Amino acid sequence: MVMQIWGGRWVRSACLEASGTRGGIMMMWDSRIWKGEILEVGTYTLTCKFEAQLQNFSCHITGVYAPNNCIERRLVWEEIGSVRGLMEGPWAVCGDFHATRFISEKRNCVRSTRGMREFSDFIEYMNLVDLQLEDATFTWFKGDNQETASRIDRILISEEWDDSFSNLKQVHLQRLISDHVPIALQGGSWNKNKNYFKFENWWLGTKVACKLKALKTKLKEWSKSEHGNLGSQRKNLLRKMVELDAVLEDRMLTEEETVRKASMLMEYEELIKNEEISWRQRSISLWLKEGDRNMKFSHKMANAHKRYNNIDQLLVEGELTQDPLRLKKR
Repeated sequence: MVMQIWGGRWVRSACLEASGTRGGIMMMWDSRIWKGEILEVGTYTLTCKFEAQLQNFSCHITGVYAPNNCIERRLVWEEIGSVRGLMEGPWAVCGDFHATRFISEKRNCVRSTRGMREFSDFIEYMNLVDLQLEDATFTWFKGDNQETASRIDRILISEEWDDSFSNLKQVHLQRLISDHVPIALQGGSWNKNKNYFKFENWWLGTKVACKLKALKTKLKEWSKSEHGNLGSQRKNLLRKMVELDAVLEDRMLTEEETVRKASMLMEYEELIKNEEISWRQRSISLWLKEGDRNMKFSHKMANAHKRYNNIDQLLVEGELTQDPLRLKKR
């Protein structure tokens, strides 16, 4: 489970423009996976109920955009508290709280403030779990050299999430343009099966089929190389960008590093465009434009509905195990 929603024609959304601020809240979800319903719209919060379309699971999510004012933020805590009484089961509160909890969550901070203590008291009073943010300290940066940094974005969850998901964790994603770092709530262990290449001889003549089979190995090797695999290129580029962002935890970027990061952002945008073109070519909509009339595939996009059978844990000889190697042997 990843609390991330990707765009597309199946996307549904709910919006709230926060009064008196420069920001707001937008929730987006894939209607093929989730059935969403707006439950409550407040001054600083937007609460929606979600029901899974493919399994028996439902949850509530409250999006928050808090003002940068300690007194006004108390109204936010009260608003969230009043919403809690409207629901049962798994609940997540996420967004920009404009508040930190600890000195370590704000660069160059030397003392704990009243706002920090009030935020921590609110989390404890609401029985919410503040998961540790893995491999990152800050979620917001300001200034050309980003000398100001803090962790004002987070996902808070109720204890009921542990009943449905294991290994819950809060992770950061790659920051591209915004001064905020995207964060995600992840849980469970998902291991994808190998995607084997299959070719039907009757598609083409026997001689052509034999030649294509001989070419198959070379094509697969090329597609897995960095030059032939757009996904691999994107991951390598993101890794380099993460390394530069890690430098910001300790110091400001040099002029050379700033130029290199800007260049990588441009390269990343180009890779995203190429990946989009690649998926369009593999989609059934393009097949139809080129003359394919097979109605069996007319409602599918390439790999869009592919799902993987997953066993998260297994009882082996009286011992509960999550070891992927032992699970595969069984």
